[in-house]
Amino acid sequence: MAVSAIVTVQDIQAYYLDNPVAPSNVEAMFPIEQSRTKTWKTISNGSTYVNEAADPMSLNSKVPVSGRPGFGTVMGDMTTFGKAREMTADDLEEFAELKRQFGETKNPAVAQRLIDFYGNDLKFIRDAMRAEMAYLGNALLSNACNIGFLVANSPYMQGITAMDYGVATWQKNAVSASWATASTDILADIASVIATAKAQGKILRKIKINKTWFEYVRMNTVIQKYCATMVQNLYSTQAPPTLVAVNSMIAGYFNSDIAFEVIDETITRASLNDIKTVANPFADGVAVFTMETRVGHFSWNPIYIDSPQLETYESFFVVGSTKQVNPSFSEIYAKGRAFPVVDTYADNFYLKINAVAW
Repeated sequence: MAVSAIVTVQDIQAYYLDNPVAPSNVEAMFPIEQSRTKTWKTISNGSTYVNEAADPMSLNSKVPVSGRPGFGTVMGDMTTFGKAREMTADDLEEFAELKRQFGETKNPAVAQRLIDFYGNDLKFIRDAMRAEMAYLGNALLSNACNIGFLVANSPYMQGITAMDYGVATWQKNAVSASWATASTDILADIASVIATAKAQGKILRKIKINKTWFEYVRMNTVIQKYCATMVQNLYSTQAPPTLVAVNSMIAGYFNSDIAFEVIDETITRASLNDIKTVANPFADGVAVFTMETRVGHFSWNPIYIDSPQLETYESFFVVGSTKQVNPSFSEIYAKGRAFPVVDTYADNFYLKINAVAW
């Protein structure tokens, strides 16, 4: 059985170079970082109090040293995941014909058809790997750093069955009235979270929420009242405000640099029997309060490349192609070993805004 590449490593590299991927919100929250091992690790100081002052000391005395009582490490195994697209005998025949035509004519139109033929598969697997990255990061964060992997939702995941950071009791709560109810005092709920965090020495500036539940924020009568102009309030003509308007209002209301960050993602995941579920990976009914946009990093470890003529790296994953004879078979595939790490797990606040307890 002979094995070769359907497209060369140079073809793969050239396509990705000419078609760079658009940045996503998950990379802002979890920048990609390479790990030297097959495990991931987070180190956080859970006692980072606001502006803790220096200690007074006398002349010629030893400088007082503070301990790190909140110093903690959470670590675990990375998971391996991948995606592939196969070419049928008809596809291979069409691919060979396009190569023959281009070899004879050097026609730019034929060349573009040839690039598009395998480029669509290269785009598909890259999108699939990045979608899994977005799913893992957003799902982990919005479930208060607790995520499970079952055959039903992750049939091909390997290396880990569940992850629970064990966040502190004070970091998790639920509102008394759902934000889906237009009359709920959302500003009071936000104020309560800020006060709770401040008592723990934490500063919270960003409120991460998915798009569905931010629409409830826009429809909220209290939010609309504070976002509306004097004339709109006078004539009761308030309208759903934009994200910019809401953020401008709450920054002024709290006299603080605080803002909503809306997660607007749609990801399709398949079960073992290929039942597809389409959803936003950031959980419904949850708002996560963080200090900054970035909450951690996406840790990855290289997978050994046995055949450099068949495989190459693109971002955090390996891309390759194979073509076998007798029986005829070919595919373009990607595989990676990685996992998101929430470095700020001990500083965030996880609020159930659907009035359902954690």
